[in-house]
Amino acid sequence: MGLYTRFFWLIVLVGGFGFAHAQSPIQVDSLPDNGLLLRSGWRWHPGDQAIWASPDFDDRRWSPIQPIQSIDELPDFQRSPLGWLRITVNLGSAVARQSMSMELNQYGASELYLDGKLLVKLGTVGKNYAQQQSYTPATWERYLLPPLTAGRHVIAVRLSQHRPPGYVPHLYYQSLPIFFVKLVRTEKTTSEVAEQLFASTLTNYMLVGIFFMLGAIHFLYFYYRRQRINLIFGLTAASCSLFIALLTSLGVITSPEAAEWMSLVGNLMVTLFMTLLLAIYYVYLGYRLSWLFWLIAVVLFVSRLLLHYSDYSKAGSLLYTVTVVVLFIDGLRVSILANRAGRPNARLVLGSSLALLLILVVGGFASAWLSDAYPTYAAYWGNATNLLFFVVLPISFAIILAREYAQTNRSLEARLDEVEQLSAEKESLLKSQNETLERQVADRTAELRQSLAELRSTQQQLVQREKMASLGELTAGIAHEIQNPLNFVNNFAEVSGELVTELEEERAKEPDKRDDDLEAELLADLRQNLDKINQHGSRASGIVRSMLDHARNNTGQPALTNLNALADEYLKLSYHGLRAAHKDFNAQLIVDLQPDLPSVAVVPQEVGRVLLNLFNNAFHAVRERQLLSPAGYQPAVTVQTRQVADQVEIRVSDNGTGVPSEAAQKIFQPFFTTKPTGQGTGLGLSISYDIITKGYGGVLSLDSTSASGTTFVIQLPIRQRPGADQHTD
Repeated sequence: MGLYTRFFWLIVLVGGFGFAHAQSPIQVDSLPDNGLLLRSGWRWHPGDQAIWASPDFDDRRWSPIQPIQSIDELPDFQRSPLGWLRITVNLGSAVARQSMSMELNQYGASELYLDGKLLVKLGTVGKNYAQQQSYTPATWERYLLPPLTAGRHVIAVRLSQHRPPGYVPHLYYQSLPIFFVKLVRTEKTTSEVAEQLFASTLTNYMLVGIFFMLGAIHFLYFYYRRQRINLIFGLTAASCSLFIALLTSLGVITSPEAAEWMSLVGNLMVTLFMTLLLAIYYVYLGYRLSWLFWLIAVVLFVSRLLLHYSDYSKAGSLLYTVTVVVLFIDGLRVSILANRAGRPNARLVLGSSLALLLILVVGGFASAWLSDAYPTYAAYWGNATNLLFFVVLPISFAIILAREYAQTNRSLEARLDEVEQLSAEKESLLKSQNETLERQVADRTAELRQSLAELRSTQQQLVQREKMASLGELTAGIAHEIQNPLNFVNNFAEVSGELVTELEEERAKEPDKRDDDLEAELLADLRQNLDKINQHGSRASGIVRSMLDHARNNTGQPALTNLNALADEYLKLSYHGLRAAHKDFNAQLIVDLQPDLPSVAVVPQEVGRVLLNLFNNAFHAVRERQLLSPAGYQPAVTVQTRQVADQVEIRVSDNGTGVPSEAAQKIFQPFFTTKPTGQGTGLGLSISYDIITKGYGGVLSLDSTSASGTTFVIQLPIRQRPGADQHTD
């Protein structure tokens, strides 16, 4: 049976045959060229007894049955799927002298006995589906009969056909014949099988190759041109190629369950093929996929699944057939609309649609007629019709698309000629312009070099200005900060002077009037005051040392540094520096330092410069906001330290004016500043960023900004990466 005929009957899903029961035994006096199908004369009985294979067993009480019908049409067998079939034939002398073979077909498993002797086993008969090993003979399988004498012969079949589990498709279970026996002449078998294989295989291989190449070509077109029509066409060709390959493979599959799955996938592929063909109509002719298209697609796939999984296969077949007809009608409708609208190539699309419909109708009826009248030529006609049916639309669209691409190529070639002509006309003009441009570029390069030298000089001046500005702010803070220890030194010195005077007065008294305890107390107070003077003097000396270190050009060597102490010191210096310039400014200093924070190997002056820069920015931000909205506003600057994994994190936060969102991404760029003109160089954060990232392999980021404040985050690795270059200004 050809591929087209299989496809045609899969669509309409016509059931078995309805023939009148014949009386047993069946008289066989001759064998037709295409064989004798044993349609009637069979009897059936449920159960399983070995005696039923005997030719002497009386089966007259058994129920008549036509096993060439499907189980869907024989509900008694469906209720009792394990039983025996028997038929008695009378061979005429002319037939008995011929060598005969049997063509068999079934869904389940069977054992065939001829005159009580086991002739062939197809699978393993079982009491249930799990025990049953089903077997469906391949298309070309034939079974040679032993030499037979004229007269009565009994064929007994022990058969089981159990229903598959719910997850397995059961289209073949419901539609294949329960048992199919056809007597053929052995000398005809080889030529008949060869003709069928040649006709179907040649056509099918041609179709698979054609559609595979079409799909590959259009997938490549889609890859390079990104046009949706090429993608849809490629998927159409691929689905058809897969469908034909699967349907061809069914002829060699002997496992019914595997055949069920292959049939399901193949029929879904042919459904996808038809759906995508309709989509090609819509897309190529310039129409959007309508609701009717999607409805047709959904109903096609649902009805196809119903055919394979539902017990109402006839209803599913009818729904599927009607939907296929609607699909072709919708394709014709779109073609006619496009033709009326004057769309390009609409007539060719409409003509190919009508040709496809003509092939489907004429080819189907002709194949059915030839199968009965001229079976020798039926396979050739069916496969030829099959070839035309599948290739007419894809080949038509391929030709149309090829024509369009050819027109596009011709248009591109014409434009290329125009471009070449214009290029020749402008080549001389370009040469002269190039010479002029080269002179201008040389002059401009000289100017740029001079500008670059000036820019570098200006940049160095700005860097020095930023450093001096930072030093000036630090100096103001130091002046305010150093005042405290100096006040203590002066106060304790004055008090110590008074104590010395009291001691001298006490020593000047007569020995019997001197108070030794008072002298000891005065000496103790003097010693304590000297300690205080030394302590605060050291504090003042340390502040001066910090100022000198900050002012030096060299950065020194990294040393283990307590970042808590460094952050606290520079917070106070920055705060007092701003207060020295603005006496009325006050802010809340919030210090949240992790007590056990590990020391980090850094150059204290460099990290102190970064902290001073961030603190200065924070105090300026809160003062700006205080000037804008003084009512109820309390300026606050927070410094936090903590260890996060193998890093030390310093967070500097304020509740000031914040950084605008458009400026947040440029905040670390050189010469970028949010301060008014004349109040900032735009280098502070840039230099700080280089110190942290390039000098120590750390991170300086703007973690959050809003209308209510800003947070900067410094992250320094506890162990600097090997070979990290230390930053220098």
